[in-house]
Amino acid sequence: MKNLKIFSLILVIAVLASCKKADQQATGIGDAVIVAKKSGSETVYGLSLYAYTFSNFKSVQAVSSAVPGKTFNLNAYQSNKSNFYYETPDASFTATPPAPATYNFSANFENGVSGTFQDELTDKVLALPVIDTCLYYSSRHALRLTWEKVTDAFSYSINILDGEKIVFGSVELSNTVQSFAISASGGGWFSGFTPVSGKTYTVRMNAFLFEAQNDAYNVQAISVKDTTAVWGN
Repeated sequence: MKNLKIFSLILVIAVLASCKKADQQATGIGDAVIVAKKSGSETVYGLSLYAYTFSNFKSVQAVSSAVPGKTFNLNAYQSNKSNFYYETPDASFTATPPAPATYNFSANFENGVSGTFQDELTDKVLALPVIDTCLYYSSRHALRLTWEKVTDAFSYSINILDGEKIVFGSVELSNTVQSFAISASGGGWFSGFTPVSGKTYTVRMNAFLFEAQNDAYNVQAISVKDTTAVWGN
């Protein structure tokens, strides 16, 4: 499942900003996340691993207490060496969620320091979002999405994809919100992107479960539901 990392990368900035650049002891944060999505008529699950630092990583690996013989190699997100990630390939999602485990991260930093950090993954997962409507209303010049409340979700976000590329990202939405409208003139569009009238886009709804109430820096589970909408019709 591509691009789910964006949500966590944004949220962690506030924590890392509290570190001092002059601190010679490099530090990192690790996060293990269960991802649920639809594949055909089935709900399938995968694992995402994220590592963040205020400085720069050289390399990051992680091992799970549930599968001690397997090593996960994390890669830099684009050219950003402060954010590394691993995401289960689409073809490797399974009908069974990843087992509860302790994930131990080992990092080498570009300043020559090595460090370790860990994250606990429980068995909690989120049901997939149920989207009630996803339609463009010409009278309002906006795409409107409505959905049912996802049990245990702490918050939501909405993306629009043009093919595989995310071109719109909403702000984080409270779990009390059950509708959202997107206009071409509103915020959230990436790199000056302008939607094309008559074109079909993928609309993605993400639901998030944090490890503790209001702890957006540690995500336990994400569930994802995609639908399509024709812009401007």
